[in-house]
Amino acid sequence: MEYTYKILDEVYYWMLSKQKNIEIRLLKEKAEKIQAGDFITFNNKDHEGQFIKVKVIDKNIFENIEELLKMYDSNNIMPNHTAEELKELLTEIYGSELATKKLVAFKFEYISSDKGRSYEGNFY
Repeated sequence: MEYTYKILDEVYYWMLSKQKNIEIRLLKEKAEKIQAGDFITFNNKDHEGQFIKVKVIDKNIFENIEELLKMYDSNNIMPNHTAEELKELLTEIYGSELATKKLVAFKFEYISSDKGRSYEGNFY
């Protein structure tokens, strides 16, 4: 199956440069359906036409951020930021829902993007 999500410009570049290989979402109906082997296209919400296509290689569900951070390094989720900064950002994005819903982590491998099939390099 194939799914789509929107991402911020900074997240797009983290994925494109392969610094980020784990995406965190609230466990909602769409996220529940996604399984290892499925594909996700992440569309850059800041620049129409920019996208990253990935293949989900693992999916894990967590009760809270602390549980998630026991399994994953925050650098694979939010490169060059601390676990505390990741917690703050997730709280800012999801607000009160973060306390009532589970989190899902999709570990993925890069497949292609609007830049081509494979990309190795830096943008900064």
